[in-house]
Formats: sequence, C-alpha cells, structure tokens
Amino acid sequence: MKTDKYIKEKVIWITGGTEGIGLHLAKECVELGATVVVSARNESKFKTATRVFQDSKVNFEKLDVTLPEMVNKSAAHLIDKFGHIDHLYNCAGMALPGYLHEQSLEDARQMMELNYFGTVNCVKAVLPHMLERSSGHILNVSSMAGYLGLFGYTNYCASKFAVMGFSWALRNEVKPSGVKVSVLCPPNTLTPGFEKENLIKPKEVLDLESKAKLMSPEEIAKVTLKELSRGKSTILPNLESSLALKLSHYTPWLLDYLLRRPASAAQKERSL
Repeated sequence: MKTDKYIKEKVIWITGGTEGIGLHLAKECVELGATVVVSARNESKFKTATRVFQDSKVNFEKLDVTLPEMVNKSAAHLIDKFGHIDHLYNCAGMALPGYLHEQSLEDARQMMELNYFGTVNCVKAVLPHMLERSSGHILNVSSMAGYLGLFGYTNYCASKFAVMGFSWALRNEVKPSGVKVSVLCPPNTLTPGFEKENLIKPKEVLDLESKAKLMSPEEIAKVTLKELSRGKSTILPNLESSLALKLSHYTPWLLDYLLRRPASAAQKERSL
C-alpha cells in the first residue's frame, strides 16, 4: 500500500514526539492527513514542536511513559476523544553513554524504565483496544544497539535489546489477530539527544562513530513510514544498519572484530 493511503485519516499516537525521530514522524503523518497526538513529559517542548507543524493541527498530551497509571489514563482519554487509536509509535527514549564501571545502578534503571518499560506500558495500554478491533499498528523504536554490543553503551544496549525481543515476540503473538508490530532500528541520527550524548561519550565511542554516516531524523521518518505501509516488521533505515544485522547473524566473529578495532586503538593511544 502507498504511504499516503496507509497513513491518511488514521489516529496516530506518538510518544516522545516533540523532538528527533518522533517529531519528524509526527510532521510527516500530519502532512499525509492523519490525526496526530504527540505525547511528551516536558511541556516546554510543545511550543518548540508547534513551530515545526506550523499551521497544522496537532494534539499535545503531557505524558510520562514510565508511569503506567498515567499511560492508561491517556490511552483511555484518547480512545474516548477520537473513538479509536489506529497506530502507536513508541519513540520516547534516552541514551547515557559511558563506561559501565563508572555508571550507577540508577543510570541502568533509568534507561530500562524509559526505553523498555515505557514501551511496554504504552503497548499494554492500547493493545486490548486494538485486539478488540482486530486492527492496529504498533511501532517500537529500538536501535542498531538493539542487536549490536556497542562499546560504551552497555546499559543502553541492554534496554534496546529488550525492546527488540519484546517486539519480535509480540509480533508473533498478535499476528493472527490482525494487529501489526514493527520495530525500528535507526543508526546514529542527528537529533538533540545525540548532540547531548557527544558531550559525555568516551573517546573510544567517538572514534568508532566518526566512521559512521549520520542520518537525519527527516530521512528516518520518511523511510519508516514507507516501510510501515509495506508491512515491514524490522525496519533498517540504511545499508549500514541492514549489513550490521546480517553480520550479527551470519559472521558474528567478523562484526565483533570490526567493532573492537577502533576501541582497541583508542585505548592503546590513551595508555601511551
């Protein structure tokens, strides 16, 4: 199905939709004729997001996805207001790069609560409604870090691996019902969050990432909606992300070597 037909007149709920990939997914969906609800916990970002949408009407909803009761109330409110929710795009997330031995347990819990449990909370809030209608599409945002063990991202990888496993298993569970589940695995993307991460990344991470091409959130959004309309279950936005997944399955030893080289070189340089 063409992207515009797949998105037009749908009610789409996007968490983490005030910046980055979520914001540009929302923008694309509005332009394609969808009714879009953008949720975020920081209300101050609503004003900034409004400028991106210009004259387009977007519904904003304050939400902390780590609070199940708040998520359930928001879902019930949206279903009551619009009659149904066709698509749920779980874009709320965060990354805190660093050496594991220097990070606290709270750092690990924070990423798991937002990236994984935030996704689970939102899915559980809308899934009964979608199952009842035998219709709906859920998009969860993982990462290339959801299938690669990346230096400096130990806790982040754990949370995104969880999102991958959750999404793949859920897809098989609900497929007979007519509800679709997709998972997006973006490579490094030029977002406000990525720029903040650069300020605290270990040198090994910066060296490794310097060899990878950044994608823009606009590019990611367009590719994602195109793949959703095609019913793609695992969305890999560029050749790098697709190749990395294949290597992780068929030649994990080679991938491990390629990922270790920049980190090993940086560590040797640091010890001199």
